[in-house]
Amino acid sequence: MVSAQPPRRVALMGGDGRNAERLAGLGEITVFQSPHDGGNGELRRLLSALRAGVIDLVVILTRWNSHSATKQVRKLCKQLKIPVQVVR
Repeated sequence: MVSAQPPRRVALMGGDGRNAERLAGLGEITVFQSPHDGGNGELRRLLSALRAGVIDLVVILTRWNSHSATKQVRKLCKQLKIPVQVVR
């Protein structure tokens, strides 16, 4: 039987993308680099994607993110009811 559910769209926030392989089973991964690695443009791009409704799950790699960036994403996800997984 074929599942009617579309693949999950997962945002990986933090690092430089090398950790995406660990999450391959979660769905279609889009990497958003940490502000340190990719500048503030990556954070703005993630926030825009969340508001546009194109992300189903956010995985935050806390080791690679600032407290303020993590707080912004978690706050918006809470408002939009998008689940967040925090990985150390």
